[in-house]
Amino acid sequence: MTASDLAREMGRRFRAGDFDGAFALLHPEFRILQPGSLPHGGWHHGSAGMAEMGARFAEHWTRTIGEAHLFGDGDFAAQTTAQTWTSLATGRSATVEVVELFTADGDLIREIRVFQQDTHALLATLDRPAEGKEHK
Repeated sequence: MTASDLAREMGRRFRAGDFDGAFALLHPEFRILQPGSLPHGGWHHGSAGMAEMGARFAEHWTRTIGEAHLFGDGDFAAQTTAQTWTSLATGRSATVEVVELFTADGDLIREIRVFQQDTHALLATLDRPAEGKEHK
C-alpha cells in the first residue's frame, strides 16, 4: 500500500469507529507530531502514544473533519482537511485547514506530522472573552 492508501484507509477505519483496525495500520516504531503550542502537542510514540494524544485532545475539544484530499505516491503523502474544533469549556469553535504528512514503511504508517493552519485561533476557543468583548 502507498502512504496515500494507508492514510485513506486509516481515515475510513476511524470514521467507522474501528479504532483497533486504525491502530493496526501503525508501524511498531510509529510516531506522530502535533504543534507544541497545543495541549496535546509534541511527539507521541506507538499506538499508546496516539491514544494518549487523542485523550488529551478530548479533554479540551470535540472535532468534525471534512473531506480528505490526498496527494502523493509511494512512501510519502500529504492530506488536507478542513476541521472544526469546538471547545468543551466555552462552546466556541474555529475551523482551520490541517495538513498531515504521512510516511509509510512497507504496508504500515511510520510517521504523521500534523500542521494546523492557525493554532492561535484554536487556542482562542478555550478562552472565555471578557464581559462585553469578543475575540477577533
